[in-house]
Amino acid sequence: MNKRAAHHPSPSPYLIGAAIGLLNICAFAAFRKGIGVSGAYESTAALTARRLAPDVTHVNAYVKARKEPPKFNWESWLVLGTILGGMASARTFGLDEGAPEDGNSDAALKRSPLASAAGGAMLMFGARMADGCTSGHALSGTAQGAGSSWLFTPLMFGVGTLLARRARNARYPVEKV
Repeated sequence: MNKRAAHHPSPSPYLIGAAIGLLNICAFAAFRKGIGVSGAYESTAALTARRLAPDVTHVNAYVKARKEPPKFNWESWLVLGTILGGMASARTFGLDEGAPEDGNSDAALKRSPLASAAGGAMLMFGARMADGCTSGHALSGTAQGAGSSWLFTPLMFGVGTLLARRARNARYPVEKV
């Protein structure tokens, strides 16, 4: 375990799950819409494109097909809060990015911010192609009892677990004795 993390035990994932559930209930009550982030990313990209290249956005069929014009709204604040909250949590609980559990700082992996941004962009592209994202399915879709979300969510966690194990084994191969 990371030395800093040993001094600050991580909060219970059950407590965090309950807090996210309460946030979703509040979002449904206040906005008649569950929490999710892909719409906020889409709006941010559309607003940026309209600012930088307004002529291009008028000929883009995807942007023109939107039901509402893009805007900075509560979902945008949710994304910003998620990013800032994640950074604060990592600092508070000493969860250094890429640090192996044995605390060996020499072997700590450094992720490229550009690679992280590219991965996030690909994830959002896929989410927009599917007209929704994993958080929307897992949090809001299951809360509404959507069958597609109840089918998708366990598959998402199963595939994610398998891929994470495979990536971890590729990064930290187990030495055979």
